[in-house]
Amino acid sequence: MNRKLILKQRLKHTEKWIEGFLDIEKHREISKKALKNLNKDRPILGLVFFACSIVSDITNGKYNVLKWDKQERKYYPIEINLYEKGEIDD
Repeated sequence: MNRKLILKQRLKHTEKWIEGFLDIEKHREISKKALKNLNKDRPILGLVFFACSIVSDITNGKYNVLKWDKQERKYYPIEINLYEKGEIDD
């Protein structure tokens, strides 16, 4: 295929993906439904996610959590940045 045509197809696909990704209302409704179900099934976990969402609003999407490693039997700090754009490995 022509290189120009491939690049145009990739750009079109990327634009569609971004439009879907940035559909905030759709994601907000999905999150609300998921949190409602999570709160019914596992209320403690739902509370943790709720607390993280409040913190992320205050800190512009940046916060730290601890991850428990069963094998090492210790916690590891994890930095979360909801708005960071990582590199995509092809």
